[in-house]
Amino acid sequence: MLEVIALTSGWLLVVMAVVTCFDVLARKTGLPVPLTKLQELEWHFHAAIFSLWMGYGYVVNAHPRVDSFTEKLTFRRKAWIELAGCVLFALPYVALVAYHTVGFVATSYAVGDQSESPFGLTHRWIIKGIYAAGIWLVLLGILSVLARLIVFLFGGRSEAEVNLQIGSTTLEI
Repeated sequence: MLEVIALTSGWLLVVMAVVTCFDVLARKTGLPVPLTKLQELEWHFHAAIFSLWMGYGYVVNAHPRVDSFTEKLTFRRKAWIELAGCVLFALPYVALVAYHTVGFVATSYAVGDQSESPFGLTHRWIIKGIYAAGIWLVLLGILSVLARLIVFLFGGRSEAEVNLQIGSTTLEI
């Protein structure tokens, strides 16, 4: 599910590129269009793309890591470190943040949150809702990794079967 959401939301890059190009052309040619709305729409697309990729990014190990300590460890030891990190740090923190995003978005909707600019976008609760959805996707990503760690460490499944992408990664170009 996380992969489908991430790859589908990747098409927002095309929309964002079109909006950005139109914004640049409008500025250079002096077209009478609402430039503030275009600029805000650009950062909304940036935020949406980032938010909708966060959960998948965690699952495929695309997030920043400092692996100098673990790079020489066995996969099993890396899995134990990842399990501890998930249970002690990632899961409690992201679950707490995710819980509070519900009120964050509800308050934004209730007060009619909008741009501070008189020419800006209205309905700011929409982008806040997408950001909140991104946090919930990260929570799902953590739960996915956690479930596969448990199956690997306690269920006797092989490294290949659980498809855990933990530890340092190598990019082939």
